[in-house]
Amino acid sequence: MPQDKVELAIAPPKYMLPAMANRVAAALAIELQSYGIVAAVQPAAAPIQLSGTMSTRDAESGIEIQIDWRIDGAPKSQEPATSKTRARPEDYAEASERLVSRIAQQAAPRVATLIGKPPTYQARSPGQVAAGMSVPEEPPPDVATAMASANVPGSAPTPASQQQPQVKVMVAEVTGAPSDGNRQLYSGMRRALGSSKIVIVDAGGPDVFTVVGKVSLTPIDEQKGQLVVKWLLKDPAGKNVGDLEQANPVPLAAAKGSWAGFGDIVATAASEGVLELLEKAINRPH
Repeated sequence: MPQDKVELAIAPPKYMLPAMANRVAAALAIELQSYGIVAAVQPAAAPIQLSGTMSTRDAESGIEIQIDWRIDGAPKSQEPATSKTRARPEDYAEASERLVSRIAQQAAPRVATLIGKPPTYQARSPGQVAAGMSVPEEPPPDVATAMASANVPGSAPTPASQQQPQVKVMVAEVTGAPSDGNRQLYSGMRRALGSSKIVIVDAGGPDVFTVVGKVSLTPIDEQKGQLVVKWLLKDPAGKNVGDLEQANPVPLAAAKGSWAGFGDIVATAASEGVLELLEKAINRPH
């Protein structure tokens, strides 16, 4: 938000491929929001400048990626905040979205502690679902009911007919964005909806809703363009439930650069409207 002051500027980790390093820094800035820390990627102005140094080593059936995070200007005797992430060699070679999210997830609480803001709760950020290694959250309603019944003597399990059904959503490929915008918006929307306990699936089905994203960028002048991101929700039968639109003037140079981080912000903001459309579709009379 404009009134928020950036507390922390993050440098892409050293010795990591630049394309991956820039995305890790942006993903970490997003993850730190879950701990109430306003962060940005260097060269942003901030009272705390954070840098990281990566090293790798062989691990069982993969590699271990270690990043030592330090505050610039801190005494050399100060221990770094170290995050370690195990990965498959192919994920590391491809610098996959899944791996970038996991690195940022595992680094965020350590960095928060390093700058004097140790987390007092478990974060529930968009990256956790995509990472596939989320910290435990509340179990889904059917699991919670079963656990409660198991812990109460004499209680009977809740019949399946009374359990709340899980909502399944497939995010279709986003189209129309320049640079890597389509991919970043696609993965950002999957993360945002997944963090709301929506079941994200990779294929359609008789009980699967579909979110479709379309982007257009119309030049206003030589420097700015009108960016429009439209999201459409379709029910399992393929009928339109509703749509929502995000429109803002943006610098053309920024829109044509990497959307890492920015794609998450746009998708997270839109996900609230998508959830409202889902609720409307589920609760409408049949």
